[in-house]
Amino acid sequence: MTAILVLLCLAIAGRELYLAFERRRPSSAPEIADIRTQLSALKHTRDDLTRLRTDVDRLTDGQTTHDQALQDTDARIRSLIAQINDRMLPEVTARLTEQRETVDQLAGEVARLRGHLVTRLDQAVAASLGADPVDTVAGTLTPSRPDLADAYERFAHHLGLRVELRTPLDDGTRYYLSGRSPRALERDFFDLLHTLRTTPFDRHALQAADKTSPGQHDGRQTSRDGNREPLEAAHHMPGADDRRSPKPSLQAARDMLTCLGSLEPGGMQLGPLVVVRDRDGLLCGVLSLAELRQGTVVDTLHDLPTAAAQLRQLPQGRSCHLPTP
Repeated sequence: MTAILVLLCLAIAGRELYLAFERRRPSSAPEIADIRTQLSALKHTRDDLTRLRTDVDRLTDGQTTHDQALQDTDARIRSLIAQINDRMLPEVTARLTEQRETVDQLAGEVARLRGHLVTRLDQAVAASLGADPVDTVAGTLTPSRPDLADAYERFAHHLGLRVELRTPLDDGTRYYLSGRSPRALERDFFDLLHTLRTTPFDRHALQAADKTSPGQHDGRQTSRDGNREPLEAAHHMPGADDRRSPKPSLQAARDMLTCLGSLEPGGMQLGPLVVVRDRDGLLCGVLSLAELRQGTVVDTLHDLPTAAAQLRQLPQGRSCHLPTP
């Protein structure tokens, strides 16, 4: 019993000592509350950091997607620019070149027209002083081909004609030439038809003959001093007008007929001379001056079958048929 009392007394004494000690210690409840507040704030900060990190990751992904879209757009723009350069620049350059050539051609045409006007004025001045008027003839060529035009103009040059003006047609070229009268050309073309009737028209044979007979090239013979003189026609009768211009170059005529014979269809007119290429060969005819005055030669050459039919109706002395191989 004594022991129980002793223990009870010790417990009471220990409790009193504890309470006395607690009363002496300062209170830590505010600190604990503050710590708890800081912990709660830290928790919210951690959540904010998590959300911020999520937002940053989303923005980073969006920026990457935007950069990729910009790169794709830039690549498309570069591809479009390359396609424009490959497709449009050559076309634009070609158009500019064509326009430049057109301007140069127009400048050349204006210069030729100016020269033609000056020539006409000089001729008018000479005529007013008593000189003979300059004769002018018309010509037509169809189709428009550079080789045929060159042969045609060489033939006209050998006839003593000068090209004053070229006018394009729908299917050919219209020529105006000066230097010879239609009547003088008519006589020369009669001689030409006579020569063509007596000479076979074989392009290969003519080319071989031209190579083996250099002394008779282009209808001229070489004299001892090396100068070329025009050949007189074999049927030129004494007493004819020897003051006429030299005979046209037979070689120039052959070149023109050979070039025209390689076409189907095709036709030409030079003053009273008309040549039409049909299936059977070349039909040559010398129109009368009355037929030339009708002014239907250009319209007739637009319809080559009709022109060929009209040439077949000409008298034998005014027409000639040359078969082509």
